[in-house]
Amino acid sequence: MTSRTTAHEIAHILAEAGHTDATTGPAWTPGYRAVQASPRTVRIWHDGPGEQEHLGRYTETLRAAGYTVTAEQGAEKRPSLRVTHP
Repeated sequence: MTSRTTAHEIAHILAEAGHTDATTGPAWTPGYRAVQASPRTVRIWHDGPGEQEHLGRYTETLRAAGYTVTAEQGAEKRPSLRVTHP
């Protein structure tokens, strides 16, 4: 069973690694957006150019921190990452 994972902790890890949060600041900037999907799951999107490249970088950062990261892309939906912590 996976343990509780919060969007806040995922955003903190990504920010500490130097990634830009698209949801902070007075104006929009390209970067990640972490959203709580369930008590144990966070979904991440990249808003801006280079979507696949940035999702790959977020995956590397989060896996190095011990998280399980799964790439997702539903029909007619943008690619995202599903993040859990074992």
